[in-house]
Amino acid sequence: MPRQIISVNTAASRDGTNGPISNSRPEASDGERQPLIARTASQTSPPNGGFEGWIVVLAGFFIFVNSWGLSSTFGVFLEHYRSELLPAYPPSKLAWVGSVQSTFVTIMGLVTGPLTDRGYLRPVMTLGHLMVVVGMFTLSFSTQYYQVMLAQGFCVGIGAGAINIPAFALISAKFTTRRPIALGCASTGASIGGIIFPLMFRRLAPQLGFSWAVRAIALVNLAISIPTLIILCRQPGVRSPKAKMIIDPRGFFEPVFGTFVIALFFQFLAYYIPLFYLTTYAAVKLKTGTDFAFDLLAVSNAASFFGRTLPYMLGTRVAPIQILIFWEAVGIILLLSWTVVDSVPGMVVWTIAWGFLSGVLVTAPAASTAHPTLSPSLDVIGARLGMSWSTAAVGVLIGAPIAGALADVAHADFVRAQVFAGIVMAIAVVLMTIPLVAAHRYNKQKAGE
Repeated sequence: MPRQIISVNTAASRDGTNGPISNSRPEASDGERQPLIARTASQTSPPNGGFEGWIVVLAGFFIFVNSWGLSSTFGVFLEHYRSELLPAYPPSKLAWVGSVQSTFVTIMGLVTGPLTDRGYLRPVMTLGHLMVVVGMFTLSFSTQYYQVMLAQGFCVGIGAGAINIPAFALISAKFTTRRPIALGCASTGASIGGIIFPLMFRRLAPQLGFSWAVRAIALVNLAISIPTLIILCRQPGVRSPKAKMIIDPRGFFEPVFGTFVIALFFQFLAYYIPLFYLTTYAAVKLKTGTDFAFDLLAVSNAASFFGRTLPYMLGTRVAPIQILIFWEAVGIILLLSWTVVDSVPGMVVWTIAWGFLSGVLVTAPAASTAHPTLSPSLDVIGARLGMSWSTAAVGVLIGAPIAGALADVAHADFVRAQVFAGIVMAIAVVLMTIPLVAAHRYNKQKAGE
């Protein structure tokens, strides 16, 4: 997750669990703080809520609608491209559009993190929202593959990534013990966007055509962008008094962290395969028709709302890395069981289950990275977050196209793609046991002191 989240935490200490940050450590020097928005003299620590805090959460909610919400909608676009707009192209090539878009959403923090730390919050947010809106409007005029790739893959993807990463940091700067709840509330914007946009496309495309359906979505993006920019750009950003490394290359050679990032690569290699091919599977394999197939994606995103919030209500009793590996293991079962789903009711149940799981898998890695066994120093936490998500982005980029090459859509044969997803998720679970054991030993040692 975003590098800036941690920059506001250097005035506090971390315990052996991944629970809320406590105030037991004396405040760090001014050189260690990296404020993202100008503070008054009285704001020496995060206010932990209040009107200012929760209005930033609202802005974060809007940002996730326009970033992750759009990204998780690509399944409906993929089915339309396959059947209507670009039928001459194989699904594996069409999937590259969504993979590029999703990759930029996760990897842009390596650029926008340092820019925001250096006080460029306003231009980052303005340019990011502008690219999302312009990209969607440009997509509405696209009729060729390269045009779709440039508009949706690159322009929307880069813009969504630019606004996505700073949002976590801005929210974190406003909360202490309520930070997990605040971030969870904001991240549900991705679920809401993932519900609204597929339903809009499904209702409007048959009546108005592809172009006007996409323009309607772009108008929603624009309407959401305006209050977001008003909220976040009221005050100028503040330049960090001490620059931080973007990447800590030594971390990749540490057994625990190195294994962790490789595990995330395999997890996200499988993660987007169901989200991209859910609608195509229902329409081609189960003969449901495109309307019902599009609705399935909205159902999946609705279920992810609960996956982003409910598991973390356990507080510090269950560490995020324990939550992560448990639901990865459940993911193996779900992905392999997908091969035997041959009815509409079964598809609905499976979609709900995967939607919930997807909400967990996209939120737990960032919380897990904060553990001292993965981020041993406060000076490298931001770099470690950026490194872990950039590694995951590689899996995001290539996972869906590989599945598209393995699936035989013309003959409604998805088994090889489904088994591939299950196998790579199993590899992720095996690798994740190493950081899990390391975290358990660390926590046990700290508890005995």
